[in-house]
Amino acid sequence: MEPSERWLLRVEDDVLVVEFPHGTGLSPADGEALLDRWRGATDPNTVNAVVIVVRTSRPCSDAGRRALRESAQIAVARGVDRFAVVGQRSKRRYLKRTIDVEGVDTEAFNDDDAALRWAKCPSTAPSSVETSS
Repeated sequence: MEPSERWLLRVEDDVLVVEFPHGTGLSPADGEALLDRWRGATDPNTVNAVVIVVRTSRPCSDAGRRALRESAQIAVARGVDRFAVVGQRSKRRYLKRTIDVEGVDTEAFNDDDAALRWAKCPSTAPSSVETSS
């Protein structure tokens, strides 16, 4: 992780996992840096799904919203068709609405493990999926 980056990206079994720890905020420069990393990480041959884990309670900035929306569009253009979002209830709903782009199946989850299981195998009906919208 670069010193200026406040997020973590890793690929685990064809799933890109992006984590935003407590206190994470995104300035416009941070948003551009995240998009650059995202472009490199969403290789069509290695990534089929994305899990976004938001542990911060900070409100999402305009730069954060734009970066999230653009990252979803980049992922869809590279063949990703599933996004799982994990966070506090209000964050899950917000992220799900922000990522809602055509061609993406987006689910909100209560915990990381359930989100990762669903991202790897969407036909499984996890018990910790948020069912209310």
